[in-house]
Amino acid sequence: MTPSRAVPAALALAAGLALAPLSAAAATPAAADPAAPAPASGPAPVSAPAAGTDRLLVKFRAGTAPGTAEDVLAARAPELAAAGPGTAPTVDGAAVLTAPGELDEDRLAALTTALQQDPAVEYAAPDVRASTAFVPNDPSYAGLQWSLWDDPAGVGMPLAWDRATGAGQTIAIVDTGITAHPDLDANVLPGYDFVSLPENGRDGDGWDADPTDMGDYPDAALCPGSPMAPASSWHGTHTAGIAAADGNNGIGVTGVAPDARILPVRAVGACSQGYISDVAAGIAWAAGAPVPGAPANANPADVVSVSLAVPGAQCPAVLQSAITEATSRGVTVVVAAGNQGIDAAGSVPANCAGAVSVAATDVSGAMPAYSNFGAVTLAAPGGDPWAQVHSTGNAGAQQQGAPTYIGRNGTSMAAPVVAGTVALMREAAPGLSPQAVRELLTSTARTAPGGCALGCGAGIVDPVSAVIAAQGGQPFTVAGGIGGLHQRIAATAGVPVSRELCALGGTPCFQEFEAGWIVWNAGAGARWLPGLLPAQWWALGAPA
Repeated sequence: MTPSRAVPAALALAAGLALAPLSAAAATPAAADPAAPAPASGPAPVSAPAAGTDRLLVKFRAGTAPGTAEDVLAARAPELAAAGPGTAPTVDGAAVLTAPGELDEDRLAALTTALQQDPAVEYAAPDVRASTAFVPNDPSYAGLQWSLWDDPAGVGMPLAWDRATGAGQTIAIVDTGITAHPDLDANVLPGYDFVSLPENGRDGDGWDADPTDMGDYPDAALCPGSPMAPASSWHGTHTAGIAAADGNNGIGVTGVAPDARILPVRAVGACSQGYISDVAAGIAWAAGAPVPGAPANANPADVVSVSLAVPGAQCPAVLQSAITEATSRGVTVVVAAGNQGIDAAGSVPANCAGAVSVAATDVSGAMPAYSNFGAVTLAAPGGDPWAQVHSTGNAGAQQQGAPTYIGRNGTSMAAPVVAGTVALMREAAPGLSPQAVRELLTSTARTAPGGCALGCGAGIVDPVSAVIAAQGGQPFTVAGGIGGLHQRIAATAGVPVSRELCALGGTPCFQEFEAGWIVWNAGAGARWLPGLLPAQWWALGAPA
């Protein structure tokens, strides 16, 4: 094999490497400094409700006689009747009623529904226990990782982290390999290098036990006329950090599943290209399947993240076989939808059966022009040139340099968000099958607030709702001002199909129901919007 041979039939990385330079925030020395102080801006801690409670809030309509209130309680909520309607008054003219013991979610739902059906009751709701949602102390989290904390456009991770952090789970990153990084090293397991051409791998051999990224900068002989910038992308290091950068360690960034382990699998080398057969071998090996020519994997993955894509009308048989083998072993395979701006039905591996394919959304919660669309499973934040996804990187221009932090955009960035979410779900419910994971991801995904006219599958992944559903809970509850309006128009609105989402600062908040949306603003209260939430509501600055 001569060094002048180009790499044919290859999968290209699904990051927006040629779309734009790094954002100014991500390229500044301060952003790259692990010891930089935390920015002053960013999200405040929020509260997450507990699953059960022994107390119920009930407000009777003005003029309701005490005797009537007692009769209502005796008939509709006998376990609360002994407390009496005014035993523990609170604000808004409501009363707190205490049950003899803890009420689970099903009983709470039954009690509140029964009380709300009585004409004497203005509203009834569980008096849930609130706790401060976990917010990591990583310096760049608050200022740069909008994709994690911004609830309408991001994925609202603090609420999910209260329930799971990926502990005990392994995420395989099938990519360019990995570089040493203080925000990754504690979570990295021994991986493998499946780049078969020595000249493409730049390590002097073929398959070996060292998954170190040797730099994917373009080579004039291997990829003449490559559109890549002349620098290495350190793509695998970046996607690994999105999925599972070490969190709450006081440096840099955090990943979606900060306590998960990272299994680096190198399948891509020079020019950001790799053979489909090498990628297939990497997926199968990561899942614990035997691969001729490679040693057994001592740390099989629970989920495999593949941020690679190439146009193709049909999934190659060798790649389909690897994905099928992985799913048969209980391993979910998450793949990037691709950045060609086409229907993902024409993109490999997004069109492989059994793969969870992920489109991208931007900082407005809309699908960016680069993202493939249509035949995808769901979407996740992938950023855009003006608001990129911030993660771990390397400062080397072509050869490996010092660890740093960089911003990138693309469906490559969206896929590891979903892979990290799967790790949280598997921690919460270890027996979940790939089919169950897919069903829970899609049933709890939410409508893209910025619009997704060309189709982004089930919507934007919602980690906290997926984890709650995996635990057997009810992910979509209704409370507060939105809940008050929903009580009056439940027959029109239907049941909730998303959790309540609030902009930074706590207003406005909105929640999707079967027939439309309820939007709540401080001062203006709640209002009903039938049908789909107009993308213009977001684009025209309603949150302000």
